[in-house]
Amino acid sequence: MASGGDNPDQPRQPRNMQGLLKFAMEATQAEDAPHESHVQPLDEERRRFLEQALKSLTLDVVEEIEKAMKTLMDPSTDEEDKAQAIEIIIDFVQDIDAANDFFKVGGNVIINPGLDSPNSDVRAGTLRLIAELAQNNPYCQQQLLEANTLPRTVELLSDEPAVASQAMHAISCMVRHHEPSLAAFIDLGGLECILGCIQTDNEKLRIKSSFLMSNLCTEFATVRDEFIILNAVERVVAAVKPSKQFEPKLETALSTLNVLTESDEAVRRSQESSLQLKEKLELVLKLNNGKEECLIEYANTLLKRCFSDDNGGTDR
Repeated sequence: MASGGDNPDQPRQPRNMQGLLKFAMEATQAEDAPHESHVQPLDEERRRFLEQALKSLTLDVVEEIEKAMKTLMDPSTDEEDKAQAIEIIIDFVQDIDAANDFFKVGGNVIINPGLDSPNSDVRAGTLRLIAELAQNNPYCQQQLLEANTLPRTVELLSDEPAVASQAMHAISCMVRHHEPSLAAFIDLGGLECILGCIQTDNEKLRIKSSFLMSNLCTEFATVRDEFIILNAVERVVAAVKPSKQFEPKLETALSTLNVLTESDEAVRRSQESSLQLKEKLELVLKLNNGKEECLIEYANTLLKRCFSDDNGGTDR
């Protein structure tokens, strides 16, 4: 358990070579901040010396991961110590080799119990660990798929806001650029889940959901078409509520519509008079004239794409 004298503002001490390098760079930047940088490339001799010095300071990563796993699997460990043990593992698996080693030493045994923890910090920490393992790492994505991690992660989208947003981030890292995981996610009703999350009042969850949706629609036209079949256009247009004040929810909705309307079918649906999208876009422009450039750009693009007088109502 963390001691009462711990200073929350004190940077976490480095536990591996990557962490040590980051720690040293941050410390140097802090010291030199008011001054012009005079950093020069290392010559080969100094580089070899630094590498040897760093090697002598590094820990056995696998050993440290295993120690943290034992803490997590010990029934007597309290929830605060479990949350700290997860943070230790997260620090190590930022290195792709260590992430792979995590599974090779049986690390998957801590994931599902972590997701089922009664403690929200442990659940959120486990989701952050999943995201760190899976991001741009096909080996770990496959291991997580085989461990059947997706179903419980999807369930956590309905958890409290801080946990739900981490769940969407974990899902995003698991399914992007890994078609087997994406297929499993779709089978679980994942596209419907994304649409539901885009309509939520949880800003972080909404932004992460929109990012994943945009990424999938850009990478796979078939997925974009599935979203459209699920009435994505109608549901997102319903979230377009013009306002004089900047509303992140409005920005997310317009950004998402810009991605969807790369499809002719989405353009056609956007033109349905019952949706009143044209009127909404014109009001967005009126209320934000000279203020919010991103909203103006999105609204202008949608007006031109969906309501131009060319080609029978569309410029496509």
